[in-house]
Amino acid sequence: MQIDLNLLRIFSAVAEQGQFAAAARLLSMPTSNISRAIKQLEQQLNCKLIDRTTRKMRLTEQGKLLYQQGKKTLTELDNVVSNITSDGPLTGTFRLTIPSEYGSELLADILADFAALHPNLLIQCDTQLMPRNIIDDDMDLLLTFHRGNLADSSYHSRLIKSWRSIVVASNELLEKTGVPTHIEQLSQMPCISSLSALEGQPWIFIDEHKKPIKVTINSHYRVNSAILARAAVLKGLGFAILAEHCCFDAIKAGDLRAIEFPQQPASINLIAIYASRSALSRNIGSFLEFLTQRL
Repeated sequence: MQIDLNLLRIFSAVAEQGQFAAAARLLSMPTSNISRAIKQLEQQLNCKLIDRTTRKMRLTEQGKLLYQQGKKTLTELDNVVSNITSDGPLTGTFRLTIPSEYGSELLADILADFAALHPNLLIQCDTQLMPRNIIDDDMDLLLTFHRGNLADSSYHSRLIKSWRSIVVASNELLEKTGVPTHIEQLSQMPCISSLSALEGQPWIFIDEHKKPIKVTINSHYRVNSAILARAAVLKGLGFAILAEHCCFDAIKAGDLRAIEFPQQPASINLIAIYASRSALSRNIGSFLEFLTQRL
């Protein structure tokens, strides 16, 4: 069975907006045309898609299924059209999520400059600490800080930038614990770890063969913030893995000490994650190229 894609687009707009009048404003069409298009689509499919009264509307089960699957089809078609007309300006909507901590500071100017270069592109940027499901949340792109390898292979990912990490501790703490020389010793020492990543366990190091080594640590202070972790290290609460550039001034001033091990802590990486598609959308590809050049 073939259906009119124009009718499918109108139905998708109604489903998203939740009102015929709102969909009409979005598409710059009379409300009567919107209503007529929905009736035509229901006749083509021989099923009811929307239950509507004078006050409200809701999708039927068939309508929900069509919206979910139809939106994917329209998105893929838009991506193909965008890619084959690559000489034109970027258009449509670009939805992305960036890390709430440091992400805004790192990316604010880059995002603003990208928006200035592409005035016809609607950009919607959210900040979240924890990674989101980009398919369920209708996101185009997720930027997240991550250590080690990504476990979920259902998405495509790209490394944007990597920062060297080090283990640090205060001199006050080292006077009590001594200076560890093997990563296994960290399991018997107080450590400051991530709250969200595997409940703060384990720490990941990289051996000489570039293979990850996991060390379960003794963590009684878990935070989702490098700023909080750095403050706790300076107070002598424990050892921590931090990006080297965040500790440079404190190490130079003698407030912190970098602890050397045969294995290097896994770097902190800025990762771009997007849904698996046959062709990367032009909006995402253009932004990733711009982001990589700027960083």
